[in-house]
Amino acid sequence: MKIYFPIHLDGGNRGCEAIAKGTAVILGKPREDLVGLCSNLQLDKRLGTNKFVSLWQSPLWLKICSKFYYKFKSFFIKDKSELTQLYFECHYNMFLSKIESEDILFSTGGDMLCYGNNEVIYTNEKVHVRGLKSVLWGCSIGQKDLTPEKIETLKHFSLIYARESLTATMLKQELNLKNIVTFPDPAFVLEPEKVELPDCFDIGEVVGINLSNYVLGGFDFHSSLGKDVITLIDAIINLSNRHILLIPHVMWNNQDDRIVSRIIYDKYKNTRRVHLLDSDSLNYCQLRYVISKCFIFIGARTHAMISAYSTCVPSVALGYSIKSVGIAADLSMPIDTVVDSKQYHPGALTKAYSYVVENATEIRGKLEMIIPEYKESAYELREIINRL
Repeated sequence: MKIYFPIHLDGGNRGCEAIAKGTAVILGKPREDLVGLCSNLQLDKRLGTNKFVSLWQSPLWLKICSKFYYKFKSFFIKDKSELTQLYFECHYNMFLSKIESEDILFSTGGDMLCYGNNEVIYTNEKVHVRGLKSVLWGCSIGQKDLTPEKIETLKHFSLIYARESLTATMLKQELNLKNIVTFPDPAFVLEPEKVELPDCFDIGEVVGINLSNYVLGGFDFHSSLGKDVITLIDAIINLSNRHILLIPHVMWNNQDDRIVSRIIYDKYKNTRRVHLLDSDSLNYCQLRYVISKCFIFIGARTHAMISAYSTCVPSVALGYSIKSVGIAADLSMPIDTVVDSKQYHPGALTKAYSYVVENATEIRGKLEMIIPEYKESAYELREIINRL
């Protein structure tokens, strides 16, 4: 039996890297039995993902033929949804054809179903019509995210593994699904990998900050949250001795955390109190090590927050979907530590940061009690998949 990951994408999003590596650790299977479709083979090898998962990349001839085929067909297809399906056909079909009767498809990506109808549906339906088994692996989805197409494909998964209780409860109550289990995100089981720390850690307490265009509403700081980020940084610089380390976590086109981090760094670099981490040179577990050394962490990306939680760093989650609230709730984190970036109220970020600073010892202690057992529970998935 082999497990296929068609939506691995690549480690440009360190969360994709984390899911692939964490899944391999949990299942305890040789890399030959785990096969991921990769869009950037060179990067994933540099990050070490290939030591955990066998990476498959579309051959050059297929990419060229698919590109010409897509362009030719697009002259005759004007419906956007049909064009999307055509793209999925060109991108996924050869990989999906490799799956045999005893194999399983794992649909990864965490919050993929929090967005529009996408490749989760396409890939799952392709194996469903062949009578093959599939698992929605480590998912989050809110009620407002449901569409008729998503509801239909959710019923076709052999197993749904939700990474937090809010998603599991919603799927059970709204859709009456029975094939649901709840365990931590697979990234929780990974261990930090020691690297040389930036010099700011030698000076004093460091506030780690991970920002993204998702929470800011764009690649600038014109939103209410963006303005409050500036206000908070000003306050940290003027009212404390702490340093700030900006930690990009996703480095994909159109959602590159380095863009907004660079804006902040350039604005404050002359203070010598704001620093920018070279995240591109570090893999996920190395980023986790850096995050683990922060006094406080503020994170937009879910898997950056998971690194903070798993190493018991008191944190503020800048949430934009059900996953942030759900994971925090399962870890018994106070709601005061989660900021809703989509329905943002001015001052909420500063209030959350102040709460975490004032209660840092208590929050750290609570995580130190919860995290070991919480992480260990993820290994129960191994037997569940073996039975499947």
